[in-house]
Amino acid sequence: MIRLFRIDGIEAKRFIEPENAPHEIRIDNNSTILSISYQDEKKVKISFKFTITYSGIGMIALDGMLIYEGNAREIAEEWKKKHRMPDKVAQEVHATIINNCIIEAVWIAKEVRLPPPIPPPAQFMQQKISKKRGDVVGYA
Repeated sequence: MIRLFRIDGIEAKRFIEPENAPHEIRIDNNSTILSISYQDEKKVKISFKFTITYSGIGMIALDGMLIYEGNAREIAEEWKKKHRMPDKVAQEVHATIINNCIIEAVWIAKEVRLPPPIPPPAQFMQQKISKKRGDVVGYA
C-alpha cells in the first residue's frame, strides 16, 4: 500500500517551434525505479523517474519518491539481489507513479505548449485532422 507520494523535481523542454511540429506526434511515457531502500519492517522508500517523450519535439521528466508499506524486508532484498520487485508490488507502484505523474504532466505540457500526454478521443482526432491537415492536436 502506498503511504506517501512526492514529486521532487520537474524538467520540461520544447525542442522546436509549435509551427514546425510534425503532423503526427508519438508520445511515449516510461516509469523507472531508481532505488529502493529499507526504512523499517513495514516500509520501503522507492525513488523513481517518470519520463514523457514527444518524438523529437519535447520532453517532460518528473523525479520523486514514494513510501510503500508492506513486507519491506522481502521487497528490499529482492531489489538488492535482482533489481526487481514482486509483481504485485511493482504493479501497484508503477500504477501510482503513472496516475499521479500524468495528472501533473498535463499542466506542465500546457505551460511549454506540448500536447497533453493523454490520447484524445478517436472521434475528436478524426474531426480535427479532417478540418486542417497541418494542425497538431493539443497545445502546439
